[in-house]
Amino acid sequence: MNDCLDEVISPRLSLCMIVKDEKENLSRCLESAKPYVDEIIVVDTGSQDGTPEIALLYGAKVDYFKWCDDFSAARNFSLSLASGDWILVLDADEELVVNTDSLKEELTSQTEVIAYLLMRSEANAVEGATPLKTPRLFRNLPELRYVSRLHEYIDLKNYCDRHNFLVQLESLRILHHPKTDPEKIQQELIERDIAILERIQQEEGLSLRLLYSLAGVYGATQQTEKAQECYAEAFERLFPHLMEGNPPDDFAFIPSLIFTLAGQSLQNQDYETARLLCQRGLEWCANYPPITYIAGMTLIALGFPLGAIAYFENCLQLGKEASYYAGEPFELSFMTTYPTCGLGAAYIQMKSWQAAISAFELALDFDENCTEAKQNIDGIKALLNQGMQ
Repeated sequence: MNDCLDEVISPRLSLCMIVKDEKENLSRCLESAKPYVDEIIVVDTGSQDGTPEIALLYGAKVDYFKWCDDFSAARNFSLSLASGDWILVLDADEELVVNTDSLKEELTSQTEVIAYLLMRSEANAVEGATPLKTPRLFRNLPELRYVSRLHEYIDLKNYCDRHNFLVQLESLRILHHPKTDPEKIQQELIERDIAILERIQQEEGLSLRLLYSLAGVYGATQQTEKAQECYAEAFERLFPHLMEGNPPDDFAFIPSLIFTLAGQSLQNQDYETARLLCQRGLEWCANYPPITYIAGMTLIALGFPLGAIAYFENCLQLGKEASYYAGEPFELSFMTTYPTCGLGAAYIQMKSWQAAISAFELALDFDENCTEAKQNIDGIKALLNQGMQ
């Protein structure tokens, strides 16, 4: 009985990682996590730079997995080796930040919790993307496994009907140290991501999530025509959901997809499609600022600036309250510079010149180098001066 009591009070925590050629990053990651975990499991998928030897220096249990273009398979192999009650998943280019002296007590304080969301943000990011809430700490249960061969995620759908099965753990967060060499990033997209996605497409077809991912990496590697083909297919597959009003089950990336498609529709002056996408997007995820912003810009394009103002002000309010959707990262500017410039554009359309100047000045408070704001302020002042002469 005492052993069982001790297990409840002090659960064992396993760190599970998959790695390949991470000698530049692995020490920082393991150094950050080692004081808080009871075992470290590192699964190597083909390193040539001595990465496994570094893991051994930190007392890790090192095993090997023959790479098969399937991140979920590698992840799940690492999970199968864990003996702890809870599993923490990190990548080698991440760093664990702990703001508690009672981590184990927190894990046992909410018995209904199956998994915890951890906030993941970019290291040294000042004005970039919003943090991501991601389930990286979860109970060691055989049914909790990763799915998707690329951009893998832990499958929690069997617990969605339970109350408080997934909550955020404020005392832990993850810092991501991204690659800074553009050539290496491009090379990885082409040699790894595109190769895997195209292979999945040929062998079994792509899920909507992976189709959207393939469109993105095609765009990032300047393969514009292929990217547009993927976006067109993504819209066709999303269209029944838009018409029926029910979002896809795999929802995390859907707000980002809707924003992208709505932005393209607006750019192509397809206002009917843009309005449909914005309508459904805000029904499904009312606190995702990029969709709110595009909805406002669509109204300006249609000649309804007064209606657009409410959308831009909502973007700013979501930023002030930090109450935005964190299931997918997006540019912080959608809660600062973009909506204030949108307000300026709306006031220009209404010929409310001083209100427009004030809006653009607020944009400059957020970003002193905002060219759009500077040019519009100069243009309005020149217009007003001409009227006074």
